[in-house]
Amino acid sequence: MIEILFTNIGLTRILEFVAALAVTFSYILIKESKTRTFKFLLFFLWVTVLIEFIGSYARLVEPYCFEDITFFKEHPQFTKNYWIFNIYLALTYTFYAWYFLKHLISKNNKKIILYAIFIFNIITIADFMFGGVFFIGYSQLMNLFGLIFIMIVLSMYYYEILKSDRILNITHTLPFYISIGVLLYFISVTPLMLSSQYIKPEEIVFTTYYRLILNYANYFLYGIIIFGIVKCYWFNKSQNTKFSSSPTLL
Repeated sequence: MIEILFTNIGLTRILEFVAALAVTFSYILIKESKTRTFKFLLFFLWVTVLIEFIGSYARLVEPYCFEDITFFKEHPQFTKNYWIFNIYLALTYTFYAWYFLKHLISKNNKKIILYAIFIFNIITIADFMFGGVFFIGYSQLMNLFGLIFIMIVLSMYYYEILKSDRILNITHTLPFYISIGVLLYFISVTPLMLSSQYIKPEEIVFTTYYRLILNYANYFLYGIIIFGIVKCYWFNKSQNTKFSSSPTLL
């Protein structure tokens, strides 16, 4: 039964669902989790689950031949699901930039990130409209700038932690675990995203490694989010210890 579940649904989707579920139960049952950033994290994880479900249409329909379905026959660009994941990736970069912005203290850094979010989305929308890659692969421009953007935001976050007493409780804060997952995830998958439009189905070895790296990056990201939730909220609760939070968490 477990093997069938993993084969048909996939471990990535299961972990995404468990992470969303863990955040949902934490938000409902634990008073200390009822913050604005935690609520938006909850929404974002459920959007991720929804996008993964909707985006699976390409894999589900393909065996039955797209040419037999009127919509795909008239709109062949939708036979690939790059378009929906391009939108999702833009949302992902924006969300994580905003999420860590809310955990910064410096007003100047916050302003810089807000301006950067605006500029990033303008560039991304322009690339979607005029770059010619929206339906055939992941946007190289968006992913390259997105990786640099996320690394800058996380550098600001780590720098503030290092020069404050927040570092004393760092292992008890959920944003720290999410930052590790996000950083390693984008460092791992960005090279794959940049080469996505050049991958051909017949390149079996490259395709295999592409999926392998992508899968393990997802396992790590959602696995560490689940671990962070259990460690920072449920474990703390069971030990009756004080929850750690950022002064800008609300």
